[in-house]
Amino acid sequence: MTERARDIAARVETFVRDVVVPYESDTRRDHHGAPMDEMVQEMRSKARAAGVLTPHILPDGSHLTQQETAIVLQKSGLSPLGPLAVNTMAPDEGNMYLLGHEGSPELKERFLKPMIAGEARSAFFMTEPALEGGAGSDPSMMQTTCKLDGNHWVINGRKAFITGAEGAKVGIVMAKADEGACMFLVDLPDPAIRIEHVPNTIDNSMPGGHATVLIDNLRVPADQMLGQAGEGFKYAQIRLSPARLSHCMRWHGSCQRAHEIATDYANRRMAFGKLLVEHEGVGFMLAENMIDLKQAELMIDWCASVLDTGSLGTVESSMTKVAVSEALMRIADRCVQVMGGMGVTDHTIVEQVFREIRAFRIYDGPTEVHKWSLAKKIKRDWKAANPS
Repeated sequence: MTERARDIAARVETFVRDVVVPYESDTRRDHHGAPMDEMVQEMRSKARAAGVLTPHILPDGSHLTQQETAIVLQKSGLSPLGPLAVNTMAPDEGNMYLLGHEGSPELKERFLKPMIAGEARSAFFMTEPALEGGAGSDPSMMQTTCKLDGNHWVINGRKAFITGAEGAKVGIVMAKADEGACMFLVDLPDPAIRIEHVPNTIDNSMPGGHATVLIDNLRVPADQMLGQAGEGFKYAQIRLSPARLSHCMRWHGSCQRAHEIATDYANRRMAFGKLLVEHEGVGFMLAENMIDLKQAELMIDWCASVLDTGSLGTVESSMTKVAVSEALMRIADRCVQVMGGMGVTDHTIVEQVFREIRAFRIYDGPTEVHKWSLAKKIKRDWKAANPS
């Protein structure tokens, strides 16, 4: 690991533990329980002053390597508010990665620059309502359309579970044309993009929730398309693996913190004449947490090393997303169990981490979809090795 990454990670950890953690009891939350933008901007102003805002992107606009990013984002995740405070949260981190690697100079100046500065949140408009047959885990089912009209594209459709749409200033919209999938950059809010509903969900760490959105005759200048018509899925693939992996990074940090809290509780709480940690049933759960945390960390580092070669890492990121999300779920569940009644209250972040990790098992493809995809690869590889 590079010295620069270790230094950045150490400064991020100090900031999150000393400055961000006290905000966990701040009551400035919306009716879904998500932090209000006022609180987010207050934390970001402190992160900016501390020199840890958007720490994974260097002053010259270049990104840390994926292996370097891993240790930085893990430290940002030590609080559910950490990624918001230092600007490493989803979907912005993935959107910044995509635009940083594939955006034109004009698109970077207009859309990426305010995101890096922590002045604008973004949203990625791809998923569609499931019961209407729209795109979800299978993006080929996309129903949102775009048609060229002069020097503008006209977009129509409905999107669902669009994280952060409410209050976002930058949108990346996916739609299909005759040539194939397309990806557009748009300014938000826009009267042609109407938020219909923001459901209450099991997780609530992300401002703006997960909205259902109607796109009604949205006109986008042709020069705001990323690449060319029909290249949308190519750009989605560029974003996909790093975004999967950065989820693993951030929530690894959250589970590390939950484990610390559960460990502290078990070493203070007496029951049946001795400390909880001295009871084998409890001590073994904490030991299993140590094992899962280390195995998850090593999977993240392995996948990051593959991405750093320039590979899309589709298979590796699928394997890592499954292994890490399932391991973190076990860790979060054990932390709740170790703490008993205290573990299901909001007196600590443990119950929130449990809820967030449960949702993570669905984000960026459910475990079952990744296993199905990996099984298809196993079959393809076998057939290639055993031609009839």
